[in-house]
Amino acid sequence: TLRDRTMYVGCGLILAQLLLLIHPAAGYNLDQEHSLVFSGPPSSMFGYSVLLHQHRAQSWLVVGAPVANSSSSPLVDSPGAIYSCDISAEHRRCRQMHSGKCGKTCKADSDHQWLGVSLSRQPGDNGGHVLACAHRWKNIFYSQTDSQTHKLPNGVCYRYGNDLRHAQPIIPCYRDYQKKFGEDYGSCQAGISNFLTRDLIIMGAPGTSYWTGSVLVFNTSSGGMSVYLDDETGAVSFGSYLGYSVGAGHFLSPDSVEVVGGAPQYYQKGKVFIFTIDKSFLRIVSEVSGQELGSYFGSSVCAIDLNADGLSDLLVGAPMATGATREEGRVHVYINQGQGKLAEAAFQLTGSDAYAARFGETVADLGDLDDDGYPDVAIGAPHEENLNGAVYIYNGRKEGISAAPSQRITGSTLGHRLQMFGQSLTSGVDIDHNGYQDVAVGAFLSDSAVVLRTRPVVQVKVSLVLPEQIDQQMATCREQDAPTVCFNVSICFSVRSRQFRGAIDLQYNLTADPLHKPSFPHRFYFHYNGSSNSTRGWVRARPGQITCLTHVAHQKKDVRDIFTPVEFEVSYSHSETSPHRGNANAFPPLKPILQQSPGHQNRITNQVPSG
Repeated sequence: TLRDRTMYVGCGLILAQLLLLIHPAAGYNLDQEHSLVFSGPPSSMFGYSVLLHQHRAQSWLVVGAPVANSSSSPLVDSPGAIYSCDISAEHRRCRQMHSGKCGKTCKADSDHQWLGVSLSRQPGDNGGHVLACAHRWKNIFYSQTDSQTHKLPNGVCYRYGNDLRHAQPIIPCYRDYQKKFGEDYGSCQAGISNFLTRDLIIMGAPGTSYWTGSVLVFNTSSGGMSVYLDDETGAVSFGSYLGYSVGAGHFLSPDSVEVVGGAPQYYQKGKVFIFTIDKSFLRIVSEVSGQELGSYFGSSVCAIDLNADGLSDLLVGAPMATGATREEGRVHVYINQGQGKLAEAAFQLTGSDAYAARFGETVADLGDLDDDGYPDVAIGAPHEENLNGAVYIYNGRKEGISAAPSQRITGSTLGHRLQMFGQSLTSGVDIDHNGYQDVAVGAFLSDSAVVLRTRPVVQVKVSLVLPEQIDQQMATCREQDAPTVCFNVSICFSVRSRQFRGAIDLQYNLTADPLHKPSFPHRFYFHYNGSSNSTRGWVRARPGQITCLTHVAHQKKDVRDIFTPVEFEVSYSHSETSPHRGNANAFPPLKPILQQSPGHQNRITNQVPSG
């Protein structure tokens, strides 16, 4: 039987330069103070899959609970359920969504069907269709040949409208003539993974042909179905579980759409295939292979253009990969060299490299959270810290994505006791309309799901203006009625933000001669701060304006070192005053945060010759 799996969501990853962050767990711009926690029925696995959805002015958190009881079918045993949760500020209640009937030509067995094993959303600014699947749904038929009742786990998916109503069943593996378990699509278990594009409904069917597996693609525009069938070449072996994860991207050209399918049991090492759609069939055009036995390489996949060349690159999760201990998990990065030729990056993402964390169980494309022009990524490690779980945020960069995360989030950092936090991830919707996509995380072992809002990002540029040279003959200041050499040090701040329009309060610390030789005291001080060579201050800066402040640096008497250049350093940070609370029916505004960039520590220096 198939291992119970996590939801697959589209994700993004970019080839990275190594970036060491001083405090990766301190948090970047996913806000943890105002998290929204939703709870489902006990022991329902509420949160196994999550999806943010928006239509017009309404925003929802859609949650899968694969072993919940159904309010509309009380006689069915634990069929699972889909919940839509209102995430407006007025009320945050969840209700079960009705899934409908399978049609006249089938007889359904919905017991333990795992409705909510996977969720996906059609892309679009005003909300597209939503797909929810139950891979263990069974079709019943009576065989007159052997006078027995047979059940075929075909799997079913329900396509909901953008208002989350009017579910339409899709049973891609159902065949009137097919009555035998195992052969062809008799036990395909379609929908264990699913992915939507504007025109395609992509469903994984890992039980096809005795668990060789398959990927099924339904074109909503043409109405045609395309499938992968393993031919005489045996490209996919028995027991590979092809379709355990699915996705889509532009691998052959920027204008084409290819389908991705993961096969984590391929020769026990795993493999990922890229298919082109050739009429009613899927044809393999590229593939990447796992190297470690039992790593479950390919149990999560995603395609995204990592280097902005118009072609999709590939990210592959191997959550059971073992490093120094056991099942720490890995995520592999592949860069498209053109025409679907994929080259693996020289490094793998590892999270905290924690024991049995299963890092890479899920990966989600977050969009550009930090306003630097590159997509950011969330990766789940739901087994970390004895099943408490963690989510890691990686920020895209011009050269790629940092090999170290910018943020680590756990249930405890949110102030909640959550387990299997990070088993499911989703983004793609701005629920509070502040211009930034927000994130939802499932924690099904606690029957919970969490929505995290994204803080606005402000970019700050600072310049330190010094004289061209210190003229030792120009003693223009007086100190205790004696002439003193002095000069102006100006600090100028420029801020900008894609979305935030308010004023930004910045604190700064200015230091003179921080690198003076140990054998000599510092040579300059700030008059109004005693004899200290540092001074502090704050400034209120506004986007589109340059704000400058000037300090006067005084030279001490009897300075012996007049040859070493004098360095000045200014460090700055955001003075995070609490924003004004909005009206009672709106989300409280979030405090902006300064943008981080590789090697940038919110500190600049400048030098002036001493004489």
